[in-house]
Amino acid sequence: MPAYFEKFPYYPALRTRPAEMLGYEKIAEEVKGALLPLITLGAWPKQPGVLTSLKIAKAAVGNRPYLLDVTGEPKYQNPELLALLSPEGSFNAWRKFVQTDPLAIPVIQMPVDLRLPELMRQTRELAKSAHERVAFRLVNLAADTPRAVAALSTLDSADQAMVIVDLGLVAKEMIGKCIVDSVGAINQIRRDIPNAAICVMSSSFPSSVTKSFDKDSGGTRGSIPILERELFEEIGADACLYGDHGSIHPKVSAASGGRYTPRIDYPTAESWEFERRPDTDAQGYVATAKALLNSFPEIRRNESWGAQKIVSAAAGLIDKMKTPSSWIAARVNMHITRQYYLSLVSSLPADDDSLEE
Repeated sequence: MPAYFEKFPYYPALRTRPAEMLGYEKIAEEVKGALLPLITLGAWPKQPGVLTSLKIAKAAVGNRPYLLDVTGEPKYQNPELLALLSPEGSFNAWRKFVQTDPLAIPVIQMPVDLRLPELMRQTRELAKSAHERVAFRLVNLAADTPRAVAALSTLDSADQAMVIVDLGLVAKEMIGKCIVDSVGAINQIRRDIPNAAICVMSSSFPSSVTKSFDKDSGGTRGSIPILERELFEEIGADACLYGDHGSIHPKVSAASGGRYTPRIDYPTAESWEFERRPDTDAQGYVATAKALLNSFPEIRRNESWGAQKIVSAAAGLIDKMKTPSSWIAARVNMHITRQYYLSLVSSLPADDDSLEE
């Protein structure tokens, strides 16, 4: 595998939304220093243009490299973002935009109707710029994979590119198909580019937790299996690198006001465990935090920002943690931190027990 991209054991994908950026910002510096996040640029709430989103994303990442994409979701677009998606001049506007930050590794824009010569030109031009590296994000594997292979072939070295196989939302019944599709794309790429760096990412966090309630809990608690890691292990660490959507559903609805149910999610190695308190106000977060600490006392020993917010909430300290967004940030923070350490273990040779407890 190319030396540059294999240095990063985990590729979390996030959008420029307040909860996701806060959760990432609060990750410990030593963890962030080992990650290569994929940031998808979208409109910041109540702010025009795109510079606010970029500024906040860069502050969250710090003075480190990151992969940069631009959203195609209409609810998070504005005129400036739409201009970046103009295919004119082989995405000339996008190329000029990303070249303003040498730490950004641009994602190649490849809509289905983009002509292959234009895709190849965009790839060559970005790879010749200050970045020297680019990324391909494959969403429609059947259509995107052969085009990415053709564009990859224009580069001087395979080390210049990362190929992200983004499966989006996965469910238990989809695991088999996802494995077949992923392995098929990986093999298709490696037939022509043997040393290609490939990351497979997905998300299994649901749009609603109602189907995950524990029986007889009255809707106060539940457990959601984390399938991303299971999928990755089935494909094999020797075949690809690990990525996920940072415990966020791939298709996020725009924030809305109104009533909400206080809920706190705690990511373990295998699942997201949650407590919720229907028909309560923000004080319900105190009760949910206490219940989580009672079930998972190891939270007190977890040094991540999100885990310590649970400890504080259990003590009644919920200042700045009274909204669903704030607790999504906590979940993102805990999930990415845990997945980083799991990635370190999964990248070890089978006979290396140096990180075993």
